[in-house]
Amino acid sequence: MTRTCVSDVSSGYTRSQSVAEAKVIAANVDFYRQFADKYDSYETYLFDPALQQSLEEDVDKIGSRFALLDRAPSCLECGGGTGNLTLKMCKRGWAVTVVDVSEKMLGLLQQKAQARGYSPKLILSPIEQFLDATHEDYDLVAFSSVLHHLYSYASVVERSLKRLRPGGVFYSNYDPLAPKSPFFAHLFDSFDTTLAKTLYDPADILPGIGRRFRKLFSRGDPEFRRAIVSAGDLAEFHARTGMDDQQILQILDKNGLSIVHHQSFATGRTRFTRLVNEHLRLLESFKIIARRNSHEIRA
Repeated sequence: MTRTCVSDVSSGYTRSQSVAEAKVIAANVDFYRQFADKYDSYETYLFDPALQQSLEEDVDKIGSRFALLDRAPSCLECGGGTGNLTLKMCKRGWAVTVVDVSEKMLGLLQQKAQARGYSPKLILSPIEQFLDATHEDYDLVAFSSVLHHLYSYASVVERSLKRLRPGGVFYSNYDPLAPKSPFFAHLFDSFDTTLAKTLYDPADILPGIGRRFRKLFSRGDPEFRRAIVSAGDLAEFHARTGMDDQQILQILDKNGLSIVHHQSFATGRTRFTRLVNEHLRLLESFKIIARRNSHEIRA
């Protein structure tokens, strides 16, 4: 596993923005130090057969764009976690580089990869800092359930496109959309989280209730305009407020990418809440596949 040490100040940021970004990065490090070992058993929705099949189809669709290459496509996965997307790319023989801020998550990914005979390149670094420091170009830049963890996801998307080869593919999936009815979305999210905790992480039910009560009576942090009682409140930075997929589409268009696929879909941490939410559509995530305009991918 490679460690990358670069400047704390990201290009184009004011000092206050850089400090805020650094705090969110540190919160992600802390959060996944605590959460990594139970990530796969708690985030079971990611491994639902229907979602797994959808992800396999996405990877096949992306792979069809590399048909003219006479080498394995080079892929940068930003925030690979425990390998949900990474292992599918490795299975197809792609040359995969994974950047993640969590040493424990990368360690779990490394164990899975070695057990299957895969050898992705693993880099321990904040995504923001890696993108500012690297000079490598890639055929694919991918984010899977990652952008909502970043202080400025729009800036990161824009910076990631600087590392995308002509004809290359941008992929993003499993990030939350801004809810159309925030009040009811918040209520449904609380129910969804409580049910998931009961099923998959019962030891955290009482601590979780305690955190929610502390939030109710805590003054909001003026810098982030929210109550912060645990690392997760900053690590899941856009999870409650959601994200603007249209802003991402505009960034892709501005940088010469054409949209191949754009979709929103209902989410839920359990099969029951997903089925209910298929009708309510209170919580939604989105996926985007886009391709940089070019007659052929640069070899």
